[in-house]
Amino acid sequence: MKWGRQTIAVTALVATLAATAVAQQPAPIVRSHDPRLAASAALLNILYVPPRIVLTAVTGFLGAFTGFITFGDLAAAESIWGLTSGPQVITPEMLEGTERWHLGEYD
Repeated sequence: MKWGRQTIAVTALVATLAATAVAQQPAPIVRSHDPRLAASAALLNILYVPPRIVLTAVTGFLGAFTGFITFGDLAAAESIWGLTSGPQVITPEMLEGTERWHLGEYD
C-alpha cells in the first residue's frame, strides 16, 4: 500500500514538472515581413517620428487648453485630440498595405 501511494505521487510530480518544462519553451520566431519593408519603415521613421512627436505634443496641449477654456468639456478636448489619434510610427504592415495608415480620426 505504501509503495502504491508513493508511485502515484512521484508519477503526478513528474507529469506536472514535464508539462511546465514544455510550456516554458519560447515560441519560434516567425518572420513574415520582407526585410526591405522593415528597413524602409525604419528609415521612414527617422523622418516621420520627430514631426509626429511635435504634432502630438501640440495637439495634446491644444486639447487640454480647449478643455480648460470650455470648463471641462471633454467632447471639445477629444475633438482636438482626435486629430492625432493614429499610429505614432510607420510599420512594415503599413508599407505592405495590410494595415491602414491614418494621421487621426478624421482621415
